[in-house]
This record gives sequence, structure tokens and C-alpha cells, in this order.
Amino acid sequence: MRRLSTWSIASLAVALAAPPAGAATVLERSITVEIRPDGTVDEREVLRVRLDAEADFDSWSPHHVYLDENRTLRALSASVVRPDGKKVDLGRRDLDTVEAVGSGELHSSRKLRTVSFPRVPVGSVLQVDSTVRERPYFPAGSVPLAADDPIESLRVEVRGAGPGWRWRVDGALPGLDVRESAGGVTLTARNLPRQNPPELAPDGAETGATLRYAWGAKDAAGPAGWEEVGRWYDHLVADVPRDAAPVRAKAKELTAGQTGKREKIAALLTFVRRQVRYVAVEVGVGGYRPHTPQDVLDRRWGDCKDKAFLLIDLLREAGIEAWPVLILSADSGRVDRDFPAPQFNHAIVAVSADGLGLAAEDPVAGGYLFLDPTQTTGGLGWLHPGAQDQDALVVRGGRGVLVRTPIRQEREKSRLALDLAVAANGDLEGTAKLELVGESGAFLADFVAAGRPEEVDRVARQIFGRYLPGVKLEEPRWTTDDAGVPSAVLTAKVRLPASAAASSPSAPGGWPSFPLSLFGGMGGMPSPGLLDERALPVVTAPFISEMSWTVALAADACPPSPGQDVKVDNALGAFTQRISTQGRKLTVERRSELRKRWIEPADFPALKEVALAEARTGKRRLRWECR
Repeated sequence: MRRLSTWSIASLAVALAAPPAGAATVLERSITVEIRPDGTVDEREVLRVRLDAEADFDSWSPHHVYLDENRTLRALSASVVRPDGKKVDLGRRDLDTVEAVGSGELHSSRKLRTVSFPRVPVGSVLQVDSTVRERPYFPAGSVPLAADDPIESLRVEVRGAGPGWRWRVDGALPGLDVRESAGGVTLTARNLPRQNPPELAPDGAETGATLRYAWGAKDAAGPAGWEEVGRWYDHLVADVPRDAAPVRAKAKELTAGQTGKREKIAALLTFVRRQVRYVAVEVGVGGYRPHTPQDVLDRRWGDCKDKAFLLIDLLREAGIEAWPVLILSADSGRVDRDFPAPQFNHAIVAVSADGLGLAAEDPVAGGYLFLDPTQTTGGLGWLHPGAQDQDALVVRGGRGVLVRTPIRQEREKSRLALDLAVAANGDLEGTAKLELVGESGAFLADFVAAGRPEEVDRVARQIFGRYLPGVKLEEPRWTTDDAGVPSAVLTAKVRLPASAAASSPSAPGGWPSFPLSLFGGMGGMPSPGLLDERALPVVTAPFISEMSWTVALAADACPPSPGQDVKVDNALGAFTQRISTQGRKLTVERRSELRKRWIEPADFPALKEVALAEARTGKRRLRWECR
């Protein structure tokens, strides 16, 4: 899925410069941001890094300085101080410029100015001093404060802002000293440890905290709010030519014979998703401003905002009012709603949900139905999970309205059903059916459509092996559906060896003493231990996971003992287990559900209750009532 260019170039520059985890020590990191009277910004960074291990060199060389059409290099010097005190200055041959083109992009104006240091021994210090001038499209920026490596001395200063000046530290960093001044702020810290966030941490947790800052125009009445951010974007795209005759004609062609709004929306959405390829050409303001809908229609390709504006024009011609939406598409990130600024990376579409006859599970919030034309599968009732539970800016009537998109875990579902019998040698054999709905179904639908048969067979076996360790598969078969809510169904003949099914003597009656963990494999709750003494939120994907085992018992088998059903249900999620018999058939059913994506520490007790129920139940053995 492709997205709108990010607003914080300073953040991206630091992210590109940051090395992977290592043992180097940042002796000094100093960033000075000077907001100039003409609205441009000078950003100077001084960096001194000591190499403490052999691997550190490859982590820090080459060093990158981010540039594009709005970011030009004003000065750059680099040197190395060896352990014996000898200083080596880098020359032009050690500097290079490469284009930074992302996946799906045909061309980009983004550049990386690279600094390649000579190979030096451990104990050497790498030094870089760079100054970049930026003409920001929106008067705002941000600076991540910590990194993967420890920092002995940190200093970040922003100065020169006028009316509308505002700043905020998002996150927490112990020992950070903050001093505000007129039109500026200075942050300092010493001996910052390496940031090592736990699993399922939010995006940006590796920086500890982020300084966000913004300023207004000379005539600004005060700090910008979300309405002003929407007004900024509306003004930015106001001169894009719209209402072209070919677009009007295509809308009439695609909706011919359609009488209802829902049917018209579905037809137009399907066309933009399936017939207009994603290709990006990110040059300058093109990271924010779309190409004309007619151009996108004629060439049949464009990026997320190109496809969004084409869909909007098609819908409006069909008599359906639609609006652009700026959103952060990220599995583990979210917008800082307390700091209005274009923190978005993706563009989608909103239409009024009134009169569309929508289902309760459709992606509706704030009275809007949200449509992502960049998706290649699914209908109007499915929104990719990366765009769920996000603060989205609906740009309507020349202003912005912030709306939280819904969570639809009901449409991110997996179900495993097995019908088995105990063979003479103690193996379990029978049939299995695995249904994957939503994002996983969409992935597999695309894979099956494009993959070779032998690759599909290999992946089928891998997926079943994840749910049923040790399983032997025969005749795996796929069926997929990329309309509506995307889905994939895998069926196969299966055999579970007795060694995988039982690790203790058989119970009376010849029925193996199966551990209930055998009936697991579908749970997706975070590990309960992950919540202990944790300060950061847990960010994970909401889901529903179901499992059903039906096993034909031997004629003299004992019935299962009562009291093995489990039920836990709270605001965060639910876990249930139900064990029943009908005649000689034993059925074990489990269901796990997670209802939130971003879980704050205050909600950990509820999450732990559900996670513990799932984990503990999986470790228990099935008990039998034999006398």
C-alpha cells in the first residue's frame, strides 16, 4: 500500500541517519533549527560517534543526509579522529549522492548525500557537521531525541519562530531538561541509554521521545488547529484541474444501469482499485499534491492521492459527494492528535454513510464510510487494518475534521475446523479446513493469483504447519475470493502422528490423554509476561480466531470430565473454550477475540485476564471421567 509523503522531513533525515542496533557511543549530537523570517528553515546537525566494536563501523558508514527539491545542502564536512589522536579530513571522493526511490515509485526527488568514512580501528571517532536549508510546505517539523545507541550529550534547539509558535514533547525521556524561550525551545540531556523497546511497542518507541514544533504565518491569529491543517491542504490542491469531460464520461459508463448509491460506489471503487495501478512519481510538492484526475484516468496509474482524487471526481459525477481524507497508514503508529499538523502518509476517501444500507461491520465512523482506493482487493465493506483505528483528517468545506476510523476485528478472522478419527496406530487422521478472512485472506488471494502451483502448495503446507506442528498433509486445495471481504479457504487431508498427539499414557478406554495445547495454535493474544512492569502501550492487530476439533471416539472411550469450559469476556477481548460430546463425537471449540489495537497500561489488567485464560487453557490436558 502506497502512501502520501510524510510531513516531517527532519524526522526522516534522522531516521535515515540512525544506525541499526550496535554498541557505538554517540559522544555528541547537536541539532539547531533556525526558523528564518522568509519561512525557510536552516537545520544544522553536529554528530560525533565513537566506534566501540568492529560492527559499529558498518552501522555508521555510510552516513546519510536527506535532501530533496525543498531541502538543499548548505554545508557538509566530515572527519575521523583515530585512537592515537590523528585527524583525517574527508574529501569529495568520500561523498556521493544517490536517489532514494521507494517500492512502487517510478521516480523520486528524494536524495541521500552519503558520507563514506575510511576503515578505522575501534576507538576512532566519526565526525559530521551538516547544514540543510528547507522550504517546508507546512510550517512544522519534528526531531526524534534518542536512538539505538547511547548518547553522552544531546542538545536540540529550535529558535526564530514568530506568531503561532507551539511545541510539544511526545513521549518520555528521563533526564531531559527543557527550557522555553520566546519563539523557541532548547532540550538537553546527558548519558541517555540505548533505547530498547519491548515487543509490540508503538512506532517511534526506539527514540524515547520526539520534539514536535510548528509556527504560523506573520498574520496568524494563533496556533493552528485541525481545521487549519485541512484548510492548508484544501488550498494546496485548489489549483488541480478537476471536472474533466473524460472523467465525467467514464463515471456515466461505469454506473450505467445502476440505480442505488451503494451499487454506484461499488462499481466506481472497483474500477479505481482494479484498473488503475499504483505507481508513484514523488517530485517536490508532488508528495502532497495529486496529478489531475484526467491524467490518472488516461494513463491508468497513480499513487494513493492520485487514485483518491480520481475516485472523488467519479463519485461526484455520479451524484455522490465525496471528500479526500489524510490518514496515517501504520500497523504500530498513530497521529499525535494533541499537535495539529499534517502527520499523515496516506490518502483515502470518505462519503456520507446516510442512505447506503450499510452493515454494522462496514468501515463507518463519524457518519462517513471510508474507502481506500489503493487496496487491490475487497469491496466497500472492507478497510485495510493499517487504516483502521486511526485519526483521519476529512477535508471538507475548506477545513479539516478529525475522525477516528473504526476497528473491524469481525472482518479480520481465522477459523480452523478439523474432523478427525483415531486410527489403529493411534494417529489422528481426517480433514481440515482453514478459512482466512480480511488482510490475511487478501494476501493469499493475491499470492494464489500470481504464484506458481508449486509455490502455492509450499505455502499451504507452511501455514498448516504453523497451526498444527507435525501435521502431514495430502491434497491441499485453495479457493480464494477477492471481492467483498477478501478470503482464502484451504482444505486438505491431514494426519497427526500419535507422537505429536500424546506425550503421556492413554486414559482408560483407549482414548489418548491429549494435552489441550494440541488444540491450540490459533491464539494470537500477547504473552501475559509481556505486560509485566511495562510502561509503553501494547500495539497489535485486533482479530477473531476460532478453532473447532471434532474427533470420533473409540466405542469404549470415557466421556470428558465436566468443568473444563472456559469463558472470559471484557472490554479488551474475550476467550472461550467449550467441550462437548454427541454420541461418539468429541468437539473442542475455542474462540479468541481482541477488540483494541492501541492498549494503554491502564488497560493491561483486562488484557492480561484474557491472555492468561488463553495461555493457561492451552497448557492443560483434556480430563476424562473414567470410573
